Amino acid sequence: MNSLATVLWGMLGALAPEIVRLYTIRRNPRRFQWSWYYVLVSIAFAGLGGAMALALPATTAWAALYVGISTPTVVTTIVRKGKEVAAPELKATPGRTIRLSVVDTYLYGL
Repeated sequence: MNSLATVLWGMLGALAPEIVRLYTIRRNPRRFQWSWYYVLVSIAFAGLGGAMALALPATTAWAALYVGISTPTVVTTIVRKGKEVAAPELKATPGRTIRLSVVDTYLYGL
């Protein structure tokens, strides 16, 4: 598989979790808020997914797609866990809906 195809499959894979995240944000507007930040970070994750697929190196389309899918999920999970340690008030409280900031909307949308 050539380098361009590897990058494109990785980018496509990186956008898959972003589609799920957008669906989650759309279904719960009381907690989450839409912003253009979402689009910018999604584009950045697509680029990162493509770069990771090229760097690993992914030798098949399936491997590049898988690397792309896992890239935003792993990065988001690491950042989310770090924020939870730093700010424990973001953890879910039964019976209470917290309106999240733009950044937290993105992190907790997946």
